[in-house]
Parts: sequence; C-alpha cells; structure tokens
Amino acid sequence: MFTHQCRLYTTVKSLFLSFILSFLFSLMPGWCDTEEELNRRIERGVHYLGREQYNLALDEFQTLQKVFATSESIRSLAQCYIGIVYQELNSLSEAVVAYQGALALDGQPEVHGNAHLHLGIVYKAQGKLSLAESHLTQALALLAETAEVNIHLGDVYALQRRFGAAEKAYHEGIRLNRSHTESYYGLGRVAEMQNRPKQAIEYYDAALERNRYLSQVHYRRALTYRRLGDSEQAESAMTQFRRLKTYENRMHQYREALYTNPNLPMLYVELGELHEAYDNLTEASEIYEVAIQVHPAYLPAYLNLGEIFVQQRDLEKATYIYQQATKVAPDNPQVWVKLGVVYINQRRFEPAILAFKQAIAVDDTAAEAYNNLARLYAGLGKERQQAIDLAERAVVLTPTAKHYDTLAYAYYRNAEYDNALAAINHALALAPDVDAYNKLLLKIQETQDANQQSEK
Repeated sequence: MFTHQCRLYTTVKSLFLSFILSFLFSLMPGWCDTEEELNRRIERGVHYLGREQYNLALDEFQTLQKVFATSESIRSLAQCYIGIVYQELNSLSEAVVAYQGALALDGQPEVHGNAHLHLGIVYKAQGKLSLAESHLTQALALLAETAEVNIHLGDVYALQRRFGAAEKAYHEGIRLNRSHTESYYGLGRVAEMQNRPKQAIEYYDAALERNRYLSQVHYRRALTYRRLGDSEQAESAMTQFRRLKTYENRMHQYREALYTNPNLPMLYVELGELHEAYDNLTEASEIYEVAIQVHPAYLPAYLNLGEIFVQQRDLEKATYIYQQATKVAPDNPQVWVKLGVVYINQRRFEPAILAFKQAIAVDDTAAEAYNNLARLYAGLGKERQQAIDLAERAVVLTPTAKHYDTLAYAYYRNAEYDNALAAINHALALAPDVDAYNKLLLKIQETQDANQQSEK
C-alpha cells in the first residue's frame, strides 16, 4: 500500500449523527422510541469498535439490520459499519461484500460516499487500481470536503505513475486537513520517484513533524539520504526505522493477543507501557482508557493513566482518575497518596490532608503518607509538633534520604535547629549530591547563626 491505511472507523464514526437527524423526519408514529433504539445500538456498536471489541461490534450492527429490516437507509448504514469491522479484521473479501451491500440499498449520500471511499482503499490494497480509482472518484463526488478521499486517490495516481494528478490530490488533502501525515508522505514518495530527493526529504520531514512514529517514513528518508550521499543522516534515519519497526511489530503482537484474549487486562497495561517506553503518551493514555472501559475494576490501568496525566500537567484529569481509583480500591494506600499529591499541586490543601489521612487509616505502615502529610503540615505552618511526629514515623518505617529531609524541614519550621541539622545530615549522608538537601542545610545554618547573633 502506498500510504498507511486510514482507519475506516475514524472516518465513519460521526456520520451516523447527521444521518439520524435527517432520517427521523420520515419515521412512523412512535418515532421517539425508534430514535432511542437506533441511537443506542449505533453508539454501542461504535463504542465496541473503538475498543477493538470486533465480535461485539459485529453482533451489534448485524442486529441493527434485523431490528430495522424495513428501512433500507438504516440497513445501508449497518452494512457500512459491518464493512468497517471486517476491514479492521483484515477480512477484505467480507468487507467488500458489506460495502457493496451498503451501496445496493437506498442509503444516505454520506453512507454511500464512505462505502465508495473504503472500497477504494480495499481495492488499492489488493492492487486493483482501476476499481480503486473508480470508487474513490465516486467518493469524491459525495464527500468533496473529506481529506482522506484525496489522499487515497493520490496514492492510486502515484501507483499508476500519474504524478501530476497525484500531487494535486495530495495538496488538496493538505488543504482540507493539514494534520494528516499521509499527504506529506505521498508527496515525498512522488518527489523521490521523480528524482527530486531534496524535496522528498522536505516532505518526509513534514510528515514526521505530524507523526514521528511511522517507521516507513524513516525508511524512505534513509534511502533518500543515501541517494544524496549523506551517509550520516542515512544511518541515523535507518536506526530510527529499525527501532520503530520493532515498536510496530510489538504493537501488532499485543493487539493480536488482545483480540484473542480480551479478558486479560494486563495485556492492555503491557501495551500501554510499550507505548510509554517509546514516549508515545497519547497512544498510552488511549489504551489505558480502553482498559478502564473494558475492565473497570483493574487498578493498574488507573494508576498508569493517572501518571501520564501528571506528566502532562493535566491535573484535573489526573484528579478524576485517582478519585475513580479510590472507588475501585479504597483500601489501597498508594491511590490515596497519589490523589493527595495531585491535590497539593492544585493547591487544594485540605483535600490533600484528608487523602493522606485516609492512606494512613487504611495502612498504618504507609511511610509515604506520613511523610507527605508531615511535609504539608510543616509547609503550611500548622500542626507543627504533629508534623514532626509524622516525619519521625516515616523515618522509622522507611529511613530514606527523602524522609530525613522532611524530618529536617519539620524541625526547621518548629525552630529546632540542632535536630534539623542532624536530620538533614542524615539525608546528605544517604544522598550527598541532591541540591535541595544542600540548600536546606545552608538555610538551617544561616537561620541558626542569625538567631544566635540576635541573642547576643
């Protein structure tokens, strides 16, 4: 295939909304109930499709056909969605039959347009370029403002070596949606095939600005740099290709495993952690969200998703996820500690205090909860003696440099400078290169010296 296949689901998933609105005017008495049933079934099917639960999605759309057997418009829409499912499963023959079935029925223009579009995609994948061009041209007439039609039409033209037509189609795709990687990749391939390597590199770079994880683009860059005689850039691009090809292969393996073992929630988390290992936090967060939807009682998905939101500084989302996690695992102190830390970052100190107290209530050996609560009290200048008591408890439970630092800070805030110096020196003995500990040591010494001078 010339460019990466756009997933049919992303193109079609929203067209049922406009379809329903136009269709409802023609319904018989009792249309309110019909509307609710139609909405519920389509939304449920799309929901399963988005979660890659293809068997459930297929059942839903096949049932939709039976329930609304008297409506050709709805059956056409259902057939189009059935084609989506088969195409996602790479069952291309079944997908072709479904799309042709959608076109054979009296359907909405948007539905027929999408059926033509994705018949074109399938035929392009099968090397049937004349059929692909025919269907994509018909799709263009019905979906004139859809970038994907132009992208795939550009692919067909390029495969036919009609380079001028291909470039025109890709540029139209960019006009309609500048974020699509495929248009730039296609232009790069056309430039490369026409012996314009420098321009090809420019287009490949533009593609990677929009999606740096596509191994095939790195591969083409490597070959093009070799052609330009730039061995250093060529080797760098080839290294990226090999790295990302490994990533793509492992992703494929996990998705195959998930399809055959949908009841193993750890597979979702392992796939998410793979995305994180390649710094692809967008994909990681999406797979964790799917895991939560499919397995709402599986705590690791909440914890990993919360961590991503914290990294992205999206504290509102992190708060929500950790709040949900406390409902899933109310006796897990780690969840309460994480929630408390997010509250502190939001400067919501009272909820943070309650979260740390709850962590201690469910596990009186939760050293991190004692430490964080002590630090918070000391920083707020309240409950100073309790701050010291809590910090001492944290040190007893887990005598880390971090906990000694908090103990030193609690003593410092309570003007117990000798104790503060002893505690911070313990921290520095364990972690001598931590700048924050050295700064606190200096602050304690300076404050103690100033107080001694004022007493003279």
